[in-house]
Amino acid sequence: MRFKQFSVDDSRCAMKVGTDGILLGAWVSCEGAGKLLDIGTGSGLIALMAAQRCAAGGDRRFHITAIDIDAEAAGQAAENFAASPWAEQLSALPMSLADFVAAGHAGQFDVIVCNPPYYITGKSIIPAGAQRTAARRDADLSLDDVLEAAATLLAPSGRLALILPTAREADLLAACEKAGLGIVRRCLVRTTPRKAPSRLLVEISWGRSSGTVGTYTAESIQEPDSRGRSGTSDGTYPKTGRDLPQDGKEYLTIGSEEFKTLTGDFYL
Repeated sequence: MRFKQFSVDDSRCAMKVGTDGILLGAWVSCEGAGKLLDIGTGSGLIALMAAQRCAAGGDRRFHITAIDIDAEAAGQAAENFAASPWAEQLSALPMSLADFVAAGHAGQFDVIVCNPPYYITGKSIIPAGAQRTAARRDADLSLDDVLEAAATLLAPSGRLALILPTAREADLLAACEKAGLGIVRRCLVRTTPRKAPSRLLVEISWGRSSGTVGTYTAESIQEPDSRGRSGTSDGTYPKTGRDLPQDGKEYLTIGSEEFKTLTGDFYL
């Protein structure tokens, strides 16, 4: 798939380029990040989006490490990285998260990003194919695994960004509590204005979350107010993601002007 500044070949990856990855890559805060980690990189899409955003200010002193337990996916990510304008700032490793943590790297990362497997093992439908099953189920990479690893790998001011189904918010809060981390930024995502949110974008750092879990229906979501599209006082919608909807009753709708502004630097 061709983006404005890079291309992604996902032909050998179990999980193809999709809206979830694009949302997370565009939404994660990359400001001031020197070392970034992409967990379960797949084709390398999110790492490439982060590289484009880190390089936008002209500073090439950042480095993004991408890991994937699937050696085929890690190899394809490496090829996509080598063909990009940021080849020297990107590296892909065929490695599990547990092995990566065991190899060191404690407290090194300013930003960690992950589009984790979201089907709970033993529940829900079973995706066809062993490779795709591993990519979509949490048997080998649970939320607890990701949060515990982040607690080890994050720098003191570091942050972890995830995208999850809204139905897994309670699981996320429990994993945060266990790891001593808390949600500091969030955004609900829905496909149309008439539907309840199906995805939750979250940024996590040191501290504690509120411990509350939202119940999201189409009727419970408030419309943007007269202050502007995003609820900011001047109606602006920065591409950095810092002022995207954060409150549990606000949202981002796929295909909306806010969505187009957020992803506009990437889509052709």
